[in-house]
Amino acid sequence: GDALLREDQRLPNQLRALAAEPGALSRANGSARFSHDGTQVLAAVWGPGEVRRARERPDRATLEVVVRPHAGLAGPLERELEQLLLSTLAHVVLLALHPRTLISVVIQPLMDDGALLAVAMHASCVALMHAGIPLRGMLGACTVALTPDRRVLLDPSRSEEAAAAAIATLAFLVRLPSAAAADGPCELLLSH
Repeated sequence: GDALLREDQRLPNQLRALAAEPGALSRANGSARFSHDGTQVLAAVWGPGEVRRARERPDRATLEVVVRPHAGLAGPLERELEQLLLSTLAHVVLLALHPRTLISVVIQPLMDDGALLAVAMHASCVALMHAGIPLRGMLGACTVALTPDRRVLLDPSRSEEAAAAAIATLAFLVRLPSAAAADGPCELLLSH
């Protein structure tokens, strides 16, 4: 009944409305605007392109992720998001197909009403696809919050995250059947 409904009238297992807009920027090789209702992220991809010799990898592309702050200077939150996105995207992008090049992913949060990491992962994946960068599969992510009374909420809002006892973001790689490994078509990439 109504006792199960959240502040925004969603059920605990209900996601907010998702929207993707590939090609949101004209000057990048690939881009996307992705939103989970009140959380919106813009992602831009450049590459594969030239890489500085010091960062060049002879066997694969160098992947870089930069998270721009919503306002002001970048801080610990942006650095943490960069590391989590980099470690996840390194498993998704087929880096060996572009040795000695750079693939750069730039993330700009536009609005943050919770589940920012999941939205940034979705935006990154759509932007990489828009740029034509070969991927091992499609990336899917979801943030969950555990409330103090032990309810699990999918895709929490910022106020639900603030009140939560714990928050986790899970990212999955979903491969095409032809590319699926022996362990199946889905692989857990991040549990944070």
